[in-house]
Amino acid sequence: MSLLFTICALHFVAQLSPGPDVLLIAKSAASTTRANTLKIIAGISVGIVVWVVLTLLGFTVLVEQFPWIQQVLMAVGGFFLAKMGWAMFSGGLKSLNQTANLEDGQALSQQKTENYFLLGLFTNLANPKTLIYFSSVFSLALSSSASSNLKAQLAVIIPIQTFIVFSLFMMIMSLPKIKALYQRSGSYIDVVSGALFLIFAIWLWFDAIRMFHL
Repeated sequence: MSLLFTICALHFVAQLSPGPDVLLIAKSAASTTRANTLKIIAGISVGIVVWVVLTLLGFTVLVEQFPWIQQVLMAVGGFFLAKMGWAMFSGGLKSLNQTANLEDGQALSQQKTENYFLLGLFTNLANPKTLIYFSSVFSLALSSSASSNLKAQLAVIIPIQTFIVFSLFMMIMSLPKIKALYQRSGSYIDVVSGALFLIFAIWLWFDAIRMFHL
């Protein structure tokens, strides 16, 4: 029980660390409805299920034997984050050059309505470093002495914890004062958010290239 609690506590801290998932939820909660943001959180949670299951099934061992698998995942994930980051960045710059801020905000919201669930899912899956994170956090659970019961509990509890914690985070970020702040400076936030996503993408590509020299 103490091991399960320790892993959940570590995941809680990691969840709220700055990254694509947190950034996407914060931006969505401040700029769109809670229902749409919940779809994003649901997509992220399903992505966590994928990473947890792959970790518990020993996929990290396969990645260690064939590093090119991780390099491919990093390259593809970096492309998705870069594409999304550029859309935010360029959209923010265009909004700054226009006077009708309200109309710009409505146009942005309409653009994002394609599929919030898939947006959250792909954003989470775009970061293959999550697999490395889970393999290190779950190291004790993956030992031969660990019970299969613990692995099953982790596979269920971690995604549920992800959904609950991110939902509480969404409730805070969607408070009226924060929404009002976003409406006043949404264009600047889009530019900064887009730049951060581009940095995340470059970081993934850099790590993928660096693996060639290891």
